Amino acid sequence: MRHVRLLDLIASGGSLGNAARALKVSQPAATLLLRELEEVVGAALVARSARGCRLTAAGQRALDRLRVALASVDRAIEAARSAGDVPLLRLGCVQLAGVAHLPEALARLERRGTLGRIHVEEGRASDLLARLGAGELDCVVGWVDESTTHALPVETLSIHPLAYGRMQVVAAPRHPLAARRQVSVAELVDARWIVARRGSRTHDAFVRLFLDRGLPAPVAAVECSALHTALHLVARTRLLAMAPDVVVAGYARQGLLVPLAGPELQRDASPVCVITRRDSEALPVVRDLVDALLAAGGRRAPAPVRRARTPPA
Repeated sequence: MRHVRLLDLIASGGSLGNAARALKVSQPAATLLLRELEEVVGAALVARSARGCRLTAAGQRALDRLRVALASVDRAIEAARSAGDVPLLRLGCVQLAGVAHLPEALARLERRGTLGRIHVEEGRASDLLARLGAGELDCVVGWVDESTTHALPVETLSIHPLAYGRMQVVAAPRHPLAARRQVSVAELVDARWIVARRGSRTHDAFVRLFLDRGLPAPVAAVECSALHTALHLVARTRLLAMAPDVVVAGYARQGLLVPLAGPELQRDASPVCVITRRDSEALPVVRDLVDALLAAGGRRAPAPVRRARTPPA
């Protein structure tokens, strides 16, 4: 592990000497570690100059992979040190999952007596998937569409579709457009909007709603990335917003919100998936949560693929 950490320290500190001090070894010992690592890899990983050290292209590619190994080792050490406790599972989820999928899944685990320690972090699907790929999370429940595929290291992940959902335009029941049987996108250009921050899936859906009709997206009157805060603001004002249909349905049942109608407002459905790392999906805490999530969504986890062993040469 010192070999791997040395490469990470050189990348962050730009100096073999600094990396040696951080590892608490002499500089000659650090040089030996680097030489051994390069011999194993079969490529030069570090380029030296008068200004210090930097990783070569091969070194950067190797480090990108090795950082995942470092995160896995850190989790293993943490698990070993808390051997007498219930294992911790780090779960990332989009805000939708905390309303539509996670409560029933945890209730199922509780009834089975298998609800352990879970650290839940909410965030954007693309950010959570990047952290999953880096080994910082064990499982993610989130959207998988064109806004997140760039963050999917598909060769290292298992993806299970959980449900499908679409974005809707919503307003308070007393909004002038709420009683209309059909609303066009052009009528929404001059409306006042609550919009999530740029780069989020909700913001992308808001912009595409107008661009698909060749119209400019309005400037947001209010910027708010907290889904439920935004929807409560819509319920008390004449502002409009976009939100996932499964969340809107709960507010509509309470008489707080109305989804606006019209064929131009119908958006394509996208899958919400349970995503795990292949190298950790067999862990009992991960497997139990995935099974509970899929069961809560009316789906069952597929049997793991049994790969035939390659006979010895």
